[in-house]
Amino acid sequence: MSQPEPSALGVMAPPAGPVHWSSAAASATRSLFLYRALVRNLVAKDLKVKYRQSFLGFLWSLLHPAFMLVVYTFAFKVVLKVQRENYVYFLVAGLLPWTFFSGALIASTQAITGNAALIRRIYFPRELLPIASVLFNFTQLLLALVVFIPAILFGSGLRPSWAMALTVPLLLLHLIFTVGLAFALSSVTVHFRDVSHLIEVFLPLLFWLTPILYPIEMVPEVLRRWMAVSPLALFAISYQDVLVKGILPSPAVFASLVGWTFATLYVGYLIFYRLSPRMAEEV
Repeated sequence: MSQPEPSALGVMAPPAGPVHWSSAAASATRSLFLYRALVRNLVAKDLKVKYRQSFLGFLWSLLHPAFMLVVYTFAFKVVLKVQRENYVYFLVAGLLPWTFFSGALIASTQAITGNAALIRRIYFPRELLPIASVLFNFTQLLLALVVFIPAILFGSGLRPSWAMALTVPLLLLHLIFTVGLAFALSSVTVHFRDVSHLIEVFLPLLFWLTPILYPIEMVPEVLRRWMAVSPLALFAISYQDVLVKGILPSPAVFASLVGWTFATLYVGYLIFYRLSPRMAEEV
């Protein structure tokens, strides 16, 4: 395997010869560690751009979920008079992770094509761009949970439970799963620009096919079998279980999530690796 050589700008150039993809995966992991400052700067740049010239700045990331809870409480308890106990918290527990997921996928389709000038100018591990786009949206989710979890504890009457501690590994699995999809989408979009439009069309469909607005018990048996193997449904149900119901997902559900997560990461990175050699030419 040929070693990277410094470019004229003093940045490491990509390897010249063929490299087995598994070796590239190990190299990507090392690159993520070595270039962690770049990833941090990319995420910070996106945060600054989002809140540029905003009076409240980052506080909007905290105020948004608070406003969401107020609006949904008024809509579903006062106007629609939904009788399901803690329905608003049930809804938001699934909606916040979905907002992260959908936002990360949409952003990932522009992760490579939106940084064409940077990619043409210097070499750096291309994997960092979709990872940074996912981490930017993940940061928004973490800030929202800072508001949402205390709201559950103090506003719903639910007592803290050990099940809530599973939110941390659940978030980590969701992050890795989304990174796997981001790898695939960011690289495929370089060659087929219609992918970004297709994602915007299909995400609303997937939203309604995922038990976020409704409990899975309301779903017909035929569709419930499909949801039992859908990673999106499994993530939504698991968040609702640990955050609102205070119960642990079944071992089968958690095992399915782990399997989906690492299978998606494997396939997503494989696609990214196979398509990456011509990225600089295509963008």
